Amino acid sequence: MTFLIFICLAAFLWLLVLLRRDRVSLGLPIAYLYSLLLIHVPGAFAQIAGRHFPLHSDLIEIGMRFTALGSMCFVAGVWLAHSSTPKIPIRQEADRDQFWWFCLLGGWSLIYGLSPLYHIPSISAAVEKGGGIWMLGVMLGLRAACQRRDLKRIAIWLGALVVYPILMLLLGGFLSYGSAAIIIVCAALTISTRSYWRAVVGITVFTFLSLSIFVNYFQHRSDIRDQVWGGAALEARIGSVVDMGRDFEFFDPSNRRHLISLDQRLNQNYFVGLAAKRIELGQVDYLRGDSVWQGLLSLVPRLLWPEKRVFAGSPQVVSKMTGLPLSPTSSFGVGNVMEFQINFGIPGVVIGFLVLGWLIGTLDVKAAAAEVQGDLGVLVLFFLPAVALIDPQGSLVEMFSGAAAALVAAYGWKWVWKHWVAHRASSRKRYSHPHEAVLKASQLKID
Repeated sequence: MTFLIFICLAAFLWLLVLLRRDRVSLGLPIAYLYSLLLIHVPGAFAQIAGRHFPLHSDLIEIGMRFTALGSMCFVAGVWLAHSSTPKIPIRQEADRDQFWWFCLLGGWSLIYGLSPLYHIPSISAAVEKGGGIWMLGVMLGLRAACQRRDLKRIAIWLGALVVYPILMLLLGGFLSYGSAAIIIVCAALTISTRSYWRAVVGITVFTFLSLSIFVNYFQHRSDIRDQVWGGAALEARIGSVVDMGRDFEFFDPSNRRHLISLDQRLNQNYFVGLAAKRIELGQVDYLRGDSVWQGLLSLVPRLLWPEKRVFAGSPQVVSKMTGLPLSPTSSFGVGNVMEFQINFGIPGVVIGFLVLGWLIGTLDVKAAAAEVQGDLGVLVLFFLPAVALIDPQGSLVEMFSGAAAALVAAYGWKWVWKHWVAHRASSRKRYSHPHEAVLKASQLKID
């Protein structure tokens, strides 16, 4: 098991070196691989550190084998995407500071201002994925502030970064959605940081703090969700979160409660190994591309196909492949490792992660190139679909449909930004030299 963890970490370091080599990246592949390892490696580490969970160690080791293989193949796919990095033309003039705020405020407007549209099929997906543009604004603004060492702006952008996670915790009772956004935003800093050692130390500290926050949240999760889902007043919800902060403990590998938390929530390996074992014993057969086909069907908007029997979430397929009784109403994620494996076995893991790495890597390269060129509208076209694909615990249905909805939303944002820029340009031209207009008027009177 220890060797498999080292392979996963080696894959992550390989990816870090690869992306920092030419720096034509927003760190999106880093965000994906980090998120993938976050739901696999801590659970395996708990097995080694505590030895409190010997019951299913064989299944967890099987899951880690597929995770290690998938990690290496993902990085290989990113390498293929970067092997032909395009030459970036001369940088164009662009109002980047305004673009950052445009993304932040526009994304918040969709998330919090148009929430009633979430009940409309297809439109809800585009609104939800389009709201993710706020991450792009914070990512670029925070990166620029760090490069300039502007402490005031760093504080402003960090404050903007934590708004979404805090509201998700207080309004939804979930930590995962907010943490995913933080990972995506902060991944860009691993590329822009000048020193490798600073990047590695930063990632290490970030991981330690993330695990510390997680184990504390996990111990108070039931109380927080009882308050949120029970419709308690905002003061009561804040009080439950404050209680979590009051009892805060840093992650301790020798703490049994902390290791149990990792094993129960950040250990997707058990389900991967259990499904693989059942397939090996002949208790269940490979899906042979069935869930991949459902992912392709999900690209058809529900507005055009109301009777479509393809839905997000994956409790049924997980229950079928693992034999575990799961509630069909729960949002249990099958995860990319398990879904690739239960469809085609090892070839599915190899090809699936190669393609996924190449796709996210390509979108990341093109997004970074567009940002450098100052083509900010095109930047959105590549950024939002890439973010939709950074969902290692989701299903292919969620990834395919999410990426398609994100692309639709991205074209909308590109159109809005284009007209925003044109309006500002015309306003500046109209009011930039008022004394010239007065001089022309006076000349007309004289003539």
